[in-house]
Parts: sequence; C-alpha cells; structure tokens
Amino acid sequence: MKTRLWWLMVPALLAVGCGPVEEEQDEFVDELTGQVLQRATVKYDMHRLLEDTDLLGHQWITTEQVQAFLTQQGSYLATYRDPAFSNKTAAALIVERSKAFGISPLYMLARIQVESSLVQSGTSNNLSKATGCGCPDSSGCDAQYVGFGKQIDCSAKKLRGYFTDLDAGRATISGWKVGTTKATLDPCSVKPTNKATAALYTYTPWVGAYATQCGRTTVGGSSLVSVIYHRYADGGFNWGAPTSTGCVSETAGTTVPELGCVQSSSDAMWRQCVSGVFSAGSTTRPGNCTQAWPWCSSATLGRSVPARTCVQSSSNQQWSQCGVGGAWVSSPMAPNSGAGPVGACFEMYWL
Repeated sequence: MKTRLWWLMVPALLAVGCGPVEEEQDEFVDELTGQVLQRATVKYDMHRLLEDTDLLGHQWITTEQVQAFLTQQGSYLATYRDPAFSNKTAAALIVERSKAFGISPLYMLARIQVESSLVQSGTSNNLSKATGCGCPDSSGCDAQYVGFGKQIDCSAKKLRGYFTDLDAGRATISGWKVGTTKATLDPCSVKPTNKATAALYTYTPWVGAYATQCGRTTVGGSSLVSVIYHRYADGGFNWGAPTSTGCVSETAGTTVPELGCVQSSSDAMWRQCVSGVFSAGSTTRPGNCTQAWPWCSSATLGRSVPARTCVQSSSNQQWSQCGVGGAWVSSPMAPNSGAGPVGACFEMYWL
C-alpha cells in the first residue's frame, strides 16, 4: 500500500522511542508520492514498530469519540457521509468496519492519515483510496476497493487476515512472520518480534525514515504508522477506557463478556474475547465460551445467517431474529423498525 503525505509535526510529549535520535535533514520529498515529509523527533525500533494490542485493541472507542477527534483535527471526514454505505458518516464507518474485524479504530485513523492525509486535511483529496488498500505502489487502485467505506472495510479485513495467518503460525501472504528475517523494499533486513510488526510490513513493506535502524529517508514507510499512531494515542485526546469488562462486537451489536465467543458476520470465523481483545479467527467454536453468538440455521433461506439477522418465516409469515446461542427470537416489529429484541437487524429477509 502506498505511503502518502503526513505533515510530520510530532510534539515533544511523545513517549521516547528506542535508541537515540539521529541528525538528518529537516525535510525531504517522499519518493513514492513526491510530497514533503518532515523530520520526526522520535524514532522506533524497526523490528517492533507497534504492539499487537495497538492494532487490535481500543474496541471501546465510540463513533462519537472518533467524530469529535475528526472535528478537532479540522478533517474533511468530519462532515463526510458515504452514499455507498447508507449515507453513514466517516466516523461511523471507521468504528463499525474496524470493529467488525476486531481492528483498533485508533490504528485505522493512523493508517488513513499515513495513506491519504485525510484525518488532518480539510480537502477530499485521496478520499477514494483513503487507506491505500488494494493500491500497490506499482499501479493504481483495484476498482473493487475504490471509495471511502470500501477502503476501511478492505484495510480492516486484510489486517485481520494477516493476524489469522500469524496466529496459526503461518507467514502472511507476502512471507512476513514473527522471528523470521525478511528484506523490505528500502531494503532493510527486518526480523519482526511480534505479529503487529509483521502485519505492518505485509501492508507496507518499507521501513522508512522513522526507525532507529536502516530505513530510507525518502520514504515514510511503516515506521511512519508508528509515529502517527503514538501521536494520536498519546497526544492528549481523551479516548477513555473500557466501561466494562468485555469486547465490543459489531456482529453481536453489544459488549461480549470476557471469554465470550462470536461467529463473525464478515467471514463466519469464531473469535473469543480475551482480556478485552478479540482473538484471531478459527473455524471451530472455542470450548470455554461464557456466551456464544453463532450463526442461526434458517429453514426459510436454506442456509445459516449471522447474529441479529431478521427473517420472515415461510411457514407462518412471522418475523424472527437470530439471537444469543443461535436461537431464533420473535421479532414482530422488525419490518417496521428494522430491529428486534437483540438490536438492529444485521440483514432483513422478506418473503
């Protein structure tokens, strides 16, 4: 994914990174974009750019918080609504689509800024390729991923896929793996010490200018993601903390308790809430679930559907909604309100 402009003005309050700050020119032109990047005051270890919880945590962050942050930044996204996603706001799409795949909305904000500058820009430039997903350095963006909501969904889904491979002990699609040395495009010889770093290089295979070792000073790279993430996380905005023990699930439409399990609406994979973060997906349901949200089998549709789906039965024309434990619950108001006893209908199926 392309590494795009960010006017790098990192305040002194940033936490100290690994190693000393090296002297270098004050600014340079990003060779991938032709735009100006400025020298950072903090640099990070290229073998450990971020923690796993940085990419997978913050599931408590709300749409309202992201909206307030975008407004504070003077972002074009603060007033944007995506017509391709039911006119939802950018903040809603960032939160909903990130959480649907167990990805941190705070990380997603950093990714958007790295790739398109949209978080801190008052213009719509690069809106259609906001996260650089499906946009390789060597060519333009894949048409199926063009559009803001599609970009958020694409980015979150791909990152979740990287973690799924890494959690299973496999290398990612481009060969990155914890503890295995691989060359970036700078080129640098990197040995990721955690899954987050392997995932970041899978997405953007450049170290860039903001690491303590190696790196090309004329490219932002994955190290830029670390700089921006820490600025957003530690820069004084109140992101709050979990209000309760558990994980916010877009599929379930609620906070799932510790060790609760959800069969994701996005890919039917099972994920379990462990210490406030959903685990990587597995094809089988964990055996120690405190609560479970599986897909429900529908005789009317002849297939299974995700939690919160509302279906009008072919046998009696009554409406039901897929609820906790895979049980159907009566939802007579669904056709009028678009919701049932367990929340807004994920999908609706009329006869």
